[in-house]
Amino acid sequence: MGHPTRLRILELLKRSGCCVSEIEQRLELRQSNVSQHLRVLRDCGLVSVSREGQTVCYRLNEPLVSPLLASLEELS
Repeated sequence: MGHPTRLRILELLKRSGCCVSEIEQRLELRQSNVSQHLRVLRDCGLVSVSREGQTVCYRLNEPLVSPLLASLEELS
């Protein structure tokens, strides 16, 4: 979770769920890079995934992530 890109993705998803292409555009990252980070976050249970046709969208696992992000904001 400590990778800066993963933290940026979590901050983005905190506002609302996003599809991979939207994350890619907003953070100016390649799709493969975004997908790798999302896989780590999903495997840790920090995000959930849904499919809408060929579109893959992610949301925060709110009960788990919100307290973690709040703690990180206090530290910075």
